[in-house]
Amino acid sequence: MDNRSVFKSFLEQTEVLIVDKNPSSRNRLLKTMYDLGSKRNLIHTTGSLIEAEAIIHSKKIGIVLSDYFIGGGSGFDLFKMLREKEPHNKDLCLILVTSNISQSAVAKAAEEDVDSFIIKPYTIQSIKENLIATVTNKVFPSDYTKKIEEGKSHMYEGRYDEALGIFKSALELHSKPALALFYIGQTEYFKEQITEAQQSYKEGLELNNIHYKCLVGLYDIFLKENKFHEAYQVVKKIAKFFPANPDRLAQIVRLAVRTANFNDMQMYYDIYTSLDEREQSLTNYIGAGMYIAGKHNLISNSPDVALQYFDNIAVSCSEFTKFPRAIISLLVQHGMVSEAEKYLSRFSADTKEHEDFLISDYLIASKKHDDLNFVVKMGLDLYNKKIRDLECMKTLLEAMDKVGYKEEKIAPYRAELEALL
Repeated sequence: MDNRSVFKSFLEQTEVLIVDKNPSSRNRLLKTMYDLGSKRNLIHTTGSLIEAEAIIHSKKIGIVLSDYFIGGGSGFDLFKMLREKEPHNKDLCLILVTSNISQSAVAKAAEEDVDSFIIKPYTIQSIKENLIATVTNKVFPSDYTKKIEEGKSHMYEGRYDEALGIFKSALELHSKPALALFYIGQTEYFKEQITEAQQSYKEGLELNNIHYKCLVGLYDIFLKENKFHEAYQVVKKIAKFFPANPDRLAQIVRLAVRTANFNDMQMYYDIYTSLDEREQSLTNYIGAGMYIAGKHNLISNSPDVALQYFDNIAVSCSEFTKFPRAIISLLVQHGMVSEAEKYLSRFSADTKEHEDFLISDYLIASKKHDDLNFVVKMGLDLYNKKIRDLECMKTLLEAMDKVGYKEEKIAPYRAELEALL
């Protein structure tokens, strides 16, 4: 049976999933697949990851054509979901639709996770040729692919020495066997040969410097060994080249803070803003990361950079009132009262009685008013509302001292301050 006959037979009985945020792009792909021989009732379309997930759990999908970026995630997220759902389905065809050459390079680097890719703008003929090649490779895999699959079977069953022998024999069957090197590394990792595994991943990256599996393998080793700076450099490359994943982004932000890579935070903020859906937990991580980066730059005499980070927080993270409060408190401490004041407007009307707003308002007012009796009264009002804040207590005590309060009157408040230190 020739390639076209194999393709025609496969297409006639296979359910197809098309995922693209753009309705006209979805419809064009649908018509293309129909014209190529897919049955209309076997073609399913959607624009989002959530809807795609529902489809793959209710249908037996054999071909997926997904845009690089989709609603709620990326084509990579969808492919991972499918691989996990059907780990032993070797006929599954996962094709990424990309809009530029850099995205296609990423698709190549995601070897085994992506079966093929199509670059926009495409023609019916280019899609047909791509699909024929992809389907044929699935039905009649290369010797290299067969060796990889054979080695994986041994590896997953714990026969590591046999697996290593097979993976090493696969090295001779491909001009750039990065995938074989990854599996050699993974097998060595399972054998607790960590140094050897690390070297195998690095050899794979020499063949393809953004090979996804080798990067992840190397990252896992560095993290396990608490080599946080090395782990960060690897995961930064993953973040730069591969589509954003909310869980991974939160992990990267934490690692950037831990390794004091504060100046990378703008890049992660830009990735965050590109996401269609942003969970509160991720927003919290991004806000915390930018605040720490801003504080670092303020202390390092780079106030303009710090204010840029704080402005990002004000735009995207002010639902957490702790952030404008922390920014205002920090700026007031550094004598930047006018800059601090603009962040008061980021408190919504329904938070004006919240202690984060009251503390922020007091810290600014205490620097703007010459009447120290007013500052004392305002501070005592906060105190009587059971609000305790270190900077507020310092400000209150300083004003009480200057006004001339006797020590016995001040003593209880001083004790409160000591408890906060």
